[in-house]
Formats: sequence, structure tokens, C-alpha cells
Amino acid sequence: MTNINIGTKIRELRKKKGITQDTLASILSISPQAISKWESGLTYPDMALLPIIAGYFEVSMDILFDYDVQEMKNKIKTIINDASCCFFDDTQRYIAIIQAALQEYPSNEMLLTALLDGYEYALRELNDTTHLDEIIELSQKIIAESTDFIRVCNVKDILSSAHLKKGDYQQAKEILMSLPDEYDIRDSAISYRLSGQDKIDSSVKSKRHHLQGLYLACFEEGNGWFFMSNDSNIERCSTDECVRKALKCYENGLQVLSSFMLKENENLADQYLWPGMQTFHWGFLQRIGACHKKLGNIIVCEKYVAEAYKIVSTAWKDFEENKRYYMDPFNEYLEEVDLTEYIK
Repeated sequence: MTNINIGTKIRELRKKKGITQDTLASILSISPQAISKWESGLTYPDMALLPIIAGYFEVSMDILFDYDVQEMKNKIKTIINDASCCFFDDTQRYIAIIQAALQEYPSNEMLLTALLDGYEYALRELNDTTHLDEIIELSQKIIAESTDFIRVCNVKDILSSAHLKKGDYQQAKEILMSLPDEYDIRDSAISYRLSGQDKIDSSVKSKRHHLQGLYLACFEEGNGWFFMSNDSNIERCSTDECVRKALKCYENGLQVLSSFMLKENENLADQYLWPGMQTFHWGFLQRIGACHKKLGNIIVCEKYVAEAYKIVSTAWKDFEENKRYYMDPFNEYLEEVDLTEYIK
């Protein structure tokens, strides 16, 4: 265990404040001899006095105990990192190392989570059900006490796997449903852990999320290269190189988006997996057209802008009655990429 140097710390704080043992004893309503014994390490203050002492010296309890929290965290990280070397090859040894560390640092959240990871891997890959009840108990403790959002989400996922192993599908589902809906956390976990219609429904939602993230990344990377080409400090050859890189990004994004359209539907408005895909569809087409214009391929440019307009005018069923609503952002895009002569 880490040595407790509370007496030494009290002496240090007392001298820093410029008071005698008698003065401190008077303030705390105890004898000067008690202060002397604390500072010499013969005894410790009563637990009830600790908050009062800390409050008087205006320090935290960690400082009062002369306890270096960061040093402890670094030691624990080192233990976990060293143990991780045998996580896959000798999981039981990994578990034993973490268990031993918990003897020195009981209830430490990082160590408890590391132990839980070992139990979960043994359950998942080695079908070791020895620690099944411990997984549930540990998970519930971490979920109840941790303030780490990511850790709690991961632990809930592990807890659900333990209930599935016990045959309690409904309990596992309820735990996963309690995960936040943001960032695809819930749907990814459900599609991985559950089965049947639950798996299918969540997989479809998860696919949409990841697909959108992929083509959005292509779009933004393309924008980075495209607008870099407008920098007057870039030589002409470098400018063309930037445009070609932008064009490749836009083409990749368009390919990703198009490959997941519902081509079996004849009506273009019914070919999109979710509302909003249309926006990126015509956005990619316009950006590709702008790239070709910068490269001097005017005929190709016109083809892509016309295709973009076709998307705008046919992919929304209410286009005619809300024409301005849809055309305003379309025209703004054209202005942004210097295609104003194509505005209809």
C-alpha cells in the first residue's frame, strides 16, 4: 500500500501557515501533544477531524494525505500496459496480474475495467464462463460509479453479453437500448450482440450512419483540395494537382453513395435510403462539374451540372410546389464553385 504521510503533511502546512502546534491544537480543540504525535508519525488524526483540517488549510483531502494521484494513475497504467502483453496469448495470466494489482489499489476504476476486459475476452473467445457472475457484478459497479461516458457505454455492452450467455435475451436488449442513440453507439452494439429482427433493424440504421460518414468524409476531403486550388500562391501545375485530387475524392464519394441507392425503384425519388442523400448526390455532381471546369473540360462540366439539376428537380416529390426552397441551396453551390453561368 502507498505510505500515508499525513503527519508530515500537517507539519508542512502548519509551518507554511506560520502557526505553532499549540495554535493548531487550540483551533481543533485538541491537545498540543496530539499534534506532536501526528507530526512524528506515532498516531493519525481521527477520521472526523480530517475534513476540518483540510478545510482549515484550504487543501483537498488528496493533498492532506500527501497522495500523488497522478503518480498512482501512472503506476496503474504501467501495470495494465505490461499485463496487456499476455492478454491474448495467456489471458489467465493477464487476469491474475490485474487481480494482484487490485489488492494494492482496491476498487480502482481503471483496474476494474481492465479485469472486466479480461473476463469478457475469456468468455467471448475461450467460452470461459467461470467469471460470468463476476462480469455482471463488476459491470454494475462500474456503471453505477463511473463518470466516464465511453467507459460506461463499453461496460454496458459487456454486461449485455454476459446476460446473453445466461440466456436472458430481454435483459441484454434492455441494457443495450439504454445506450445513447448518438454516434451510432446503440445500433452498432445491438447489431453486433443481438439476433433476428433486432439485428437486421439496427444493422440497417448502423449502415446508414457509417455510409453517411464515409461519403461525408470524401466530400470534405475533396473540398479541402478544391478550395486549396484557389490559393493564389500555388503554381499552375500545383493548382491542377489539387483539383485532380479533389476530383478523385468527389468521384469516390459519389461511387459510395450511388452503390447503396435502391436501383430497383424506377422513380428516382424512391431510390434513396433516407432523406438527405439527395443533397449529397447533387452536391457531388456539382463539385465534379466544377473540377472539370477548372481543368478545362467544359463539355464534361456541363454534363455533370445538368445531372445535378436533374437530381434536384426529380429526387424531391414536392419540387414544383417548393421549387425555390430546393433551388436556392443548389444555386448557392453553383456560385460557391464558380459555376454561376449554369444557374437556371
